[in-house]
Amino acid sequence: MRAVRIGLPIAVLFVVASAAAVAVPLVRASMSASEPDERPAAAVEQFVCAQVASSIDDYCDRIAEDLGRRTPVTDDERVAALPRRQALLDGFVRELGADCPRPLEHCRLPATTPEAVRQALVASGFNDPAVRPARYTDPAPAGAILYAVRAGPVCLLGHVRSETAAPPLIVGRLPDESCLWS
Repeated sequence: MRAVRIGLPIAVLFVVASAAAVAVPLVRASMSASEPDERPAAAVEQFVCAQVASSIDDYCDRIAEDLGRRTPVTDDERVAALPRRQALLDGFVRELGADCPRPLEHCRLPATTPEAVRQALVASGFNDPAVRPARYTDPAPAGAILYAVRAGPVCLLGHVRSETAAPPLIVGRLPDESCLWS
């Protein structure tokens, strides 16, 4: 009988505590869900990065960090930027003699310089492109030429290296509204 007197209050206490653990978060959630968020949903950012396993260049980590600093890109913004990305690749073909088989494949091109890349971007209709040798903190492999241009509310970010050009990524702007840190 003594066990029942001790066990029954413990069981009641357990049931009350369990109910409170479920009820409190539900009540808080219903209070905070007064108005839906009207901002457009951003597309899920996915990218594939390949680097030599023995490489000390942590390019894949740097591009992931860079994407995390940028504003999200909506599906509509991404679709609107596709013709500008194609114009950029067409400019590389015209101005640098690149061979770009498909929009998402690397282009092959003769060895080039940052100034030649800048001129190709300007000739393709991009005003004030940011072009420079990649730094060890940049979202590009070591030794690459990094470039970024505005394409409406988003940026095209890419690099040229070892006679190849990676297809530009459609990315958001950085916190200072630029496409590439100075």
